[in-house]
Amino acid sequence: MELLMDVVGSCNLRCPSCPVGNMGQINSSGTTDVALFEKVIAHADENYAIYRVSLYNWGEPLLHPHLPRLIRIVKDRNLHCALSSNLNVLRNEDAILAANPDELRISLSGFHQETYGKTHARGDIERVKANMHRLAEAKQRLPRNSTKIDVYFHKYRHNLADLEPMKELATSLGFHWMENWAYYMPLEKVLEFTEGRLSDTEMSFVKSQIALPMHEALQEARAFASEPCRLWNEQIVLDFEGNTAICCGVYDLKANRLGKFLDMTPADLMAAKSGHPTCVKCTAHGIHRYGEYYNHPVLRPKYEQLIADNVSDSVHEAI
Repeated sequence: MELLMDVVGSCNLRCPSCPVGNMGQINSSGTTDVALFEKVIAHADENYAIYRVSLYNWGEPLLHPHLPRLIRIVKDRNLHCALSSNLNVLRNEDAILAANPDELRISLSGFHQETYGKTHARGDIERVKANMHRLAEAKQRLPRNSTKIDVYFHKYRHNLADLEPMKELATSLGFHWMENWAYYMPLEKVLEFTEGRLSDTEMSFVKSQIALPMHEALQEARAFASEPCRLWNEQIVLDFEGNTAICCGVYDLKANRLGKFLDMTPADLMAAKSGHPTCVKCTAHGIHRYGEYYNHPVLRPKYEQLIADNVSDSVHEAI
């Protein structure tokens, strides 16, 4: 299984396609206690077949004051350690890289501030670029470091012209390039969309920015609603206090908390997930297939065509 733990229960940005931006601070905020984290990793390693530990879900892990120590706790058990950051804040880059996480992903959505600021609200792309240079310099200072640094470009209808200049910068710094079409998240918002409860403001954002048309995509996904959910079977998702949630797609912990991870056996965890109302709603609509269409042999080509048609429309609108 994969373990995802939000070691920081908040984020410095307010991106409109992320629940921190579109749902607000409805959960508790804080940072994971180091002693608690050590117990969590030990419990996970000793009771589950853990192949990866991600120190993030909705929060910004680089805000944690003891992040290098958390990374070392994971690596001391020979587990794969992954980070993902908006990189608007970078502290102790040498110490972070010296702890040797396996992955550090930089998530962004533009090269110019006018573009980036629409979908990474409160973010400063020039600060991100400066921090990318700092990371590259730190990596050069640590010749034994094996961390793979990815630049992950979230593609929207409005930002495709910014893709190539950012790719050029990322590769010039020795970083690995990744790109993918952005989703509107979390699961709660997708359910609101499906049930016709999304606000007019949010609907306007979805239609103007999200390249994969959600209505058509969800219609296609319903045909595969009976297929199993990988997230249900393969994920352990925790908040910064060690509370377990159903999966990485949910945000509201009051509605989707399963219990304290340290008090649960693997059987307890799967029993708590089984038949949960959120899971029932999600799978009934095929949202679990929509969320992972890129691994689906039928949905992927259909969705790629929907995206191509929608992006083409955006070009015509711009003209």
